[in-house]
Amino acid sequence: MAKIQIFGKTYNLKSSSDKVETEEVAVYVDSKMRELAEMSSKTPTLDLAVLTALNIAQELIELQKQTDANNREREDKIGRLLVALENELQSIDT
Repeated sequence: MAKIQIFGKTYNLKSSSDKVETEEVAVYVDSKMRELAEMSSKTPTLDLAVLTALNIAQELIELQKQTDANNREREDKIGRLLVALENELQSIDT
């Protein structure tokens, strides 16, 4: 069981991942909440948590889109390389 602190509140978490990873995630979430709290100091904690979750979800979706684009680009490049290799092999055979 991992004890973590987010925005001044302690949570006991059962996690299948390593304690270091859980603490790293907690530090990240805590820092994001504190960033938002600095911008709007009178926002209730629950609202800050929801806004933080939305911001982190947006980051995740942007990263997923970037990863998908990178994967497509790599697949296209591999496809072009395979075609070029096949053309070279055919020219050797003839």
